[in-house]
This record gives sequence, structure tokens and C-alpha cells, in this order.
Amino acid sequence: MNKGYEIYVKNGRRIVKGLGHYETQPVYDCRELVKKSAEKYKDKTAFKFKRDGKIIEKTYTEVDQEIDALGTALYSLGLKGCKIAVIGENRYEWALAYFSIINGTGIGVPLDKYLPFNEVENLINRSKASAIVYSKTYQSMMEELSKKETTIKYFICMDEFATIVDDERFLSMNNLIIKGNELLDKGDRSFIDAHINRETMSILLFTSGTTKASKGVMLSHSNIASNVTSLTALLKVYPNDVHLSLLPLHHTFENTIGLMFMLYMGVTIAYAEGIRQLANNIKEFKVTILVAVPAIFEALYSKLMEGIEKAGKKELVEKMKKVSKFLLKIGIDARRKIFSSILKKLGPDLRLFVSGAAPISPEILNGIESFGITFLQGYGLTETSPVLSATTFFVKAPGTVGIPIKDVELTIDNPDENGMGEILARGDNVMLGYYENPDETREVMEKDRWFRTGDLGIIDENGLLTITGRAKSMIVLNNGKKAFPEEFETLLNTLPGVKDSFVWGYIARDGDVEICAKIVLDKDYIEENKYTIEKIGDELEQRIRELNRNIPRYKIIRYFVMTFEGLVKTTTLKIKRPIEEEKMRKYIEKSGVEMRQLHKNFID
Repeated sequence: MNKGYEIYVKNGRRIVKGLGHYETQPVYDCRELVKKSAEKYKDKTAFKFKRDGKIIEKTYTEVDQEIDALGTALYSLGLKGCKIAVIGENRYEWALAYFSIINGTGIGVPLDKYLPFNEVENLINRSKASAIVYSKTYQSMMEELSKKETTIKYFICMDEFATIVDDERFLSMNNLIIKGNELLDKGDRSFIDAHINRETMSILLFTSGTTKASKGVMLSHSNIASNVTSLTALLKVYPNDVHLSLLPLHHTFENTIGLMFMLYMGVTIAYAEGIRQLANNIKEFKVTILVAVPAIFEALYSKLMEGIEKAGKKELVEKMKKVSKFLLKIGIDARRKIFSSILKKLGPDLRLFVSGAAPISPEILNGIESFGITFLQGYGLTETSPVLSATTFFVKAPGTVGIPIKDVELTIDNPDENGMGEILARGDNVMLGYYENPDETREVMEKDRWFRTGDLGIIDENGLLTITGRAKSMIVLNNGKKAFPEEFETLLNTLPGVKDSFVWGYIARDGDVEICAKIVLDKDYIEENKYTIEKIGDELEQRIRELNRNIPRYKIIRYFVMTFEGLVKTTTLKIKRPIEEEKMRKYIEKSGVEMRQLHKNFID
């Protein structure tokens, strides 16, 4: 087994390149991905989901056939080469529509399911979409959109219409599949034989933000296929695995890993009914793999530990952790046996967690792994299809995001005395550019195809990448030293009574930049422990003082405010920092007081 990477120096840059651990299983494009899987796994369950309380399954063969049928029908509507948007909850029909678009019809435009009407309309206009596939949740929105002047020729509903829609532009997906099958029976091979140019745009993904601020990322079949191929050399999953699809499918993290990669590896994809049903879905679908963001894992772990504490078994669990850790050192892994009762509550079949999109506390990562579940982390961006690096079964260190995936190169641009600088990436997974925005594209694309991520990080002597923060969110202190909100938030979010946190650099009247925190309190915790706001404030002050003892004096947390109001976030649960900072600025101005006077203040 190789170490998974190599390091070399070229043109003065120290570059780490991913080599992978396993034999690569190459895939040429997304059509071949589906065809190869159908041929290899045939009657094995590809997807399963619940309808009216019953679990429905779709085999790999059925999926392939339905994609061909729907694609042929879309082709017959004159949508060849057109942009087609998709909006809806995570479900089988979303995946079916998506493959039917990109595998021979046109260009897929996945839209964020949480977007309000005006933003959906704006993105339809920006992308010049000719059709939109939607779930019945958006029926009234689509009817309203049909009255506007847009480029949309067809509104295709994933479900049957509840009422008759007197507009010939509205079609049902089911009827199109029937029509497609009839055309296939007559020998129509327009979709099946359609040429796919793997180097041109096939997917247009808009980054989170308002429609004016969001950028359209242009991805090709080559981008996605290269990322899936690289993952096959780094991450081991099996056909008997079941992955629970929970993160929004319009986001590349779920789209590439949770859909493309899992389907290619013969994994069964189960669709979650929502966050509230997460625990039940894990058990009833017999889930083995969960790919999610830190907030999901933090909530799962917190609930699990609360249950252990309530049962009065915290001390016993801690003792057993030490025993299992000792056994591991001598080559005996008894974790799943020792903690079988805990795993039964969490999900008896769970074996692998993969976290991405934000940092996760090493305490939670180590805590989950102590029960016998492998916990890996990945790093990437929409612009890189998305995965750039990951911890693996062989190379992992809490606090890092691992080594580059196979055939991806990473380097640190202009590293400072600590080795920190902007992370640059290169590989076939790097986007074609930003849609109709050559200026923005030039800003991030260097010569020799190096892509500027906008993230700051350090690559150690073992090739492991540590993210220190976003260049845009970096706090520059008066002494020139740098601090990153993410590092503080990860620490604060582990404190009892803290549900969430936002850290920013506040400029005091004397010009001094001070690190301040807005803490979202856990209402349930406070009510359960019968805390007053004053008491929780005193307790948090003490705990923050303890945290500060392990932080260099120049960048300690100086002041904090508390609230029950949740933070403004994207659909992948990333804090919208400019919005939160502006809210705090306005609050301070309205209060007419200095930040130091708001210490432990509560915001209604």
C-alpha cells in the first residue's frame, strides 16, 4: 500500500500530488457511469425511498431504462442542447431527471430547493433555461412563473398533477417516460446515441448567495468523471453498502459523492425523509454510510451523549473507551462489540461517516470513532467538482482534511513564516470557468491551470492539508497577526449550552480590532437545567476564559453576546458572514454603546 501522495518542487512551489491507495476504476463520462453500473449490478437495488409509508426500490437495470425513456422524451420535445433546470427535494425522480438531461439531452441546471420565487426566476433568466423539472411542492411557484416572460417552454412535474392544469406547457414526468418507452420501442435512438462532448459545459451550478452575487460554475462530464475516478482510488465502499442521501442534491458535495460515486460503486442510495426522520431512516433503510455536514454529526453525537448521561452511564462509557483504545494499540479492534448497545441506538449497520463543507471538532470526530465508526473528512469547492482532498482509511489526523485525491495537485501560494498561504489546486476536476463572467474566471485561474480556492491553509511534511480559514473572513489584528473565525467557532460550539456561534473582528472606537462572538443559546439545555440568562452568561464567560488560556494572548475572544435567534446560513449550513456582521454592526449602532458594554448581553 503506497502512502497516497508524493511531494515535489517545481518553479519554486512545493506541490503535493495525490496517488490514491487502491486500483483506479476509471469512468469516461456520466453516461458511461450509468451504463457500466447497470451492466455490472443489474437487479441489485440502486435506489430506495418511502412513498405513503412503504419502501419502494429501483434496480440498476430499471434506473438505466427509465433514464433512456425520459431522455428520449425530452429529446423529442426539441430540448437537445438546451439548458434544463431541476428543483425539488432529494428523491429518485430528481436523480432520474438529472441523468436524463446531462446524458444526451442538454445542460443540467440544479437549483437550490430553498430559493424564493424571485431568485428562481432570476436564475432561470440568467441561465436561459428552456425547461424546468420540479416536484409538486413547487406547483404554485411554477404556475406563477408560467405567467412571466421567461425562456421556459416546458414545466415538467415529477408528480401527477393534483388538479387539471390548463396549459399545454405543463407535462408530467410519468407521461414523458411512457412516451419515451413508446419511441424506444419504435427504434428511436436519438438520446441513446447522442454525442456527448465531455469537455464542454454539461452542468451549470450556481454558488450560494443572492442571485446577483452567486456565480454560475460551468462543469463538464470530464470534470465530474475525473473526480469520481479519483475517489475510487481513495475511498472504499461496497455494493452491500447503503448510503443515506440527506444533503441537497443541487450541491456538488452530495451530487458527486452521494449520487455519482455511490451509483458507480454499486451502493444502494436511500433518500431521507428529512432531518426529523433521520434516526428512523438510518435504522429502517439499514444505512451503512452517511455523508453530511458537521452540524448533522454534531447533533447526532450530542443527542447520543445526552442519552448516555441521562442513563448515568457516562463514566462507564469513558472507562470502556480507554479499554478499547488500549486493545487497538495491540491490534484488537473490539469497539463495535464493546459499544454494540450504543450503535444499536445510533444505527447498528453504520460503519462510515464522511464530513465536508466546514470544519468539525476533533472531539466529535474522535468520540464517534471511539464507538467503531470510521469518520473521514473531505475538502473541496463547487469549482472543483468538488473534492480536492480527504482523510482516508490509512491517512488521517483530526484537524486536517487529509491528502489530495488521486491526480489532484495542491500547493500553498506565498506561504508565510508558518507555511500558511492561499491553497491552489490543479486537476481535471477544476471547472471550465464562471458562466458569462470571464473577468471573475481570470481572477481565480492562474497560468498552468492552477485554481485559486480563496481558502488559506498549511500542508505539513506528511502531505496533510489543514484549512485555517477563508481569505475573505480572515481577521487582521492591529499587530498584523491573523485570526480565523472558524477556529474559534469550532471551539465555542462544543461548549454546553451553545447551539451555534459566529465570530467576527469588531473595530472599537480607538481603532483596535477585537475578536467578538455571537453565541446562539441552546434553549432546551437552558430550560432543562433551569438556567437564567444571567447564569448561562456567567458560565459561558468562565468557559471562554478557560479556552482563552490555550490561545495566544493577541487573539483571545474578548467579548460575547447571546441570542436564541439562529444564524443566517446557506443550504449547506455555512454562515453568511457579511449578513451576520452587518446585523451586529446595526445592533451596536442602534444600542449606541461600545462592544465591551455588550459583554454577556442578550439580544432579543
